[in-house]
Amino acid sequence: MSISWLQSPEGQAVIHAARGYSEPLTAIPALRKQFSEITPELISQAFSQAQMQHRLEARWGQSAAELLLTEDGISQATRPVVAQYRANFIARKFGTNAHVLDLTCGLGFDAREFARAGLRVTGVEIDSEIAEYARHNLKEFGVSVHCADANAFAIPSDVDVVFVDPARRDPNAAKDSMGNTKRIFDPSQWSPSWEKINEIATVHPLIAKVAPGIDKSDLADWDARWISSDGDLVECFLSSSGTGLRAAVLIDSASDSTVEILGDETTKTQALGGFLVVPDPALIRASALDAVASLCNGGLVNEHIAWLTSDDTSAVSKLANQSPSLASVLKIESHFKFSEKQLVANLKDVSAAGVTIMTRGMQLDVEAIRKLAVKATTSGGQELIIAIYRDDAGPQALICRRYLS
Repeated sequence: MSISWLQSPEGQAVIHAARGYSEPLTAIPALRKQFSEITPELISQAFSQAQMQHRLEARWGQSAAELLLTEDGISQATRPVVAQYRANFIARKFGTNAHVLDLTCGLGFDAREFARAGLRVTGVEIDSEIAEYARHNLKEFGVSVHCADANAFAIPSDVDVVFVDPARRDPNAAKDSMGNTKRIFDPSQWSPSWEKINEIATVHPLIAKVAPGIDKSDLADWDARWISSDGDLVECFLSSSGTGLRAAVLIDSASDSTVEILGDETTKTQALGGFLVVPDPALIRASALDAVASLCNGGLVNEHIAWLTSDDTSAVSKLANQSPSLASVLKIESHFKFSEKQLVANLKDVSAAGVTIMTRGMQLDVEAIRKLAVKATTSGGQELIIAIYRDDAGPQALICRRYLS
């Protein structure tokens, strides 16, 4: 790929023109006619860039018109609201003029937000092509990007904090239908590895973005914040030199609001009431359910699953309207011992505009059960949510609908 051409005024002009098209069968002939002196290969590259910009804009909700992109880069791009939260955290903790070394720079998405927060930034990227893309994407901020291996890079003495987002996909694996390579779940196989990250953290303050499913037993004294963006659990945000803090950070982009809730708590159980309360996944990972239990005047359905229950209509109404949302509130219509036969019997004469199955503590063919439930119900009304879980009395099922306060 001709990176220098994509960066040139001519290349940028073709990309800009290509943004006006959505279908290649229409775009390529029209662009070749408009830019007849440019080779078909370069026209195709420009159109691909324009398409990737549109896809990233759909995810981000903001312009990506000036950026050079790759398919892998788009799939792994941090949401802007999350990157902004992280940048503001670093600015508060280390000062607005702190020098951040982004040791796994990629296309420069996180580095852009660091720079926007007023931080001084240096980037490191092992892939020479991606490093060149990053230089283009960061040129307006004056960020220097080194093409080097993060595992061997000599960290400058004036760096105040190191940021690491270790590679968690196998670059040598075949790509799936979405163009993504296989995920790496073993932290020892990340790049840099978890061992290397801990080694760096003994010398330099370090901030890391890691998979939210990281084993908590690996975290030791790291401060860990599980971040949810608009209800989606997106990452575990780690800070070295911590005290072992565990917390959930919930970000709502619509209301531009963020809340941090401390976790690592034990929540009481309570007899099943009229409402099922399903906490945000970041709260579950951080064991920060007491805040939800307090707000809904409820407790856990049982000690082994992270669903709560309440009988307090006023309390759950307030919870259902809170922003950022801490939990989904469901009104329980019926409760019975689960079996497929009992499920069909309890859905007789029940209408539904769709069925969602939730399970905890059981291995079930969810899609088969959903199809069975759809067949047993009549069409219409509100979506039906069937929650299936196991307690000391065996498998249980709750027929629920979303609570509209």
